[in-house]
Amino acid sequence: PEFDRSSGDLRVMEMLGLLARRHPVSLHVLHQPAGYLEAPANRAYAERLAAMGVRTTAGSLVRQLRRERYDVIVVEFWYVAGPVLQCLRALQPQARVLVDTEHVYFYADQVRQAAVGSSDSAAQRAARKRSELAVYAQADGILTTTDEDRDVVLAEDPGIRSRTVPNIHELPDAPVGLRQGRRPGSMVFVGNFRNNPSNADAMQWFCAQVLPRVQQRAPGATLRIVGNQPPPEVQALASAHVEVTGYVPETAPYLDTSLVSVCPLRYGAGLKGKIGEAMMRGLPVVTTTVGTQGMAPRQGQEILVADDPEAYAAHIARLFDDAALWQRMSQAGRDFIERHFGFAAIEQRLDAAFGDLAWLPHKRLPTAQRGVLALRATARDWLEQHVLWRWQG
Repeated sequence: PEFDRSSGDLRVMEMLGLLARRHPVSLHVLHQPAGYLEAPANRAYAERLAAMGVRTTAGSLVRQLRRERYDVIVVEFWYVAGPVLQCLRALQPQARVLVDTEHVYFYADQVRQAAVGSSDSAAQRAARKRSELAVYAQADGILTTTDEDRDVVLAEDPGIRSRTVPNIHELPDAPVGLRQGRRPGSMVFVGNFRNNPSNADAMQWFCAQVLPRVQQRAPGATLRIVGNQPPPEVQALASAHVEVTGYVPETAPYLDTSLVSVCPLRYGAGLKGKIGEAMMRGLPVVTTTVGTQGMAPRQGQEILVADDPEAYAAHIARLFDDAALWQRMSQAGRDFIERHFGFAAIEQRLDAAFGDLAWLPHKRLPTAQRGVLALRATARDWLEQHVLWRWQG
């Protein structure tokens, strides 16, 4: 997990670390060659996992599954789980299999279609939904980041077992309640743009519809767009008042020197890590309704919410001008994250999910089918290791 590039990866990293406090934990990195973990670009991630007590492996999944015995196997993302589920069942028949998802993809499709439309046809979206639900149903259970996502899945298939494990936030020292040292009239947006069109859409809408209204109220107001791999349409937003940084190793210097965090998402699903990250550092947030999915902070106390450009700009201007409001929200936001998304709160959820597996009925394959699938997986692995690699890359 590239914890410094996306909130989803940070959640996985922290979840592995919390689990490793109670259980032996291994992370197997799929579809990567020998030497991947030692490569300079990946070494920092592997070293952080090792410091948490998480052992990391790469290479052949089949060989890893034959080498060790597991009680639980968690696969990140439904589209990764689909092709490997039968292999897991065949080679680890005693293990419960969970699918972890940072958001429910078919629900995100629905929200996007309602908000801005989609280039995909209704038939394409329906096919993706069927495939996603089928994987969830084949697993023993799923982990979602929000109760909202969980309820969407259960409405489609009440038989799916689910637990909610939201984003996890370490609470560092931060300038909570302090406006000194922050740029007057400054806003910041933090988001990973790689494979995430909702962030690009949010920035285009904000710069076209909200920023001019903010500048009418606060001439000289500025925006910093911070995040990994901004696409050309986001880079084109750069101006005298808008800075597009691209990837930065630390977001704290940007959060701690801004007056307002903006999260103007028009579609999406799951928890918004950018909101939790800003609030944990005591930075007040103005967002859309979509941004509050799965969090339920109190409007006007812990967060400000608006979907209309005029109302959105008015909220930002209030935070610029009203120091007392700003300070109350700075402290209330930090307290909210500590109560609901701090390490202690999430560790209790993980203990409930992994400490006692009674909630997770075990779906086993018949012995004969398991044997056939095990032979098939072994044969395919041999081909990939000794023959097919010659034509790869």
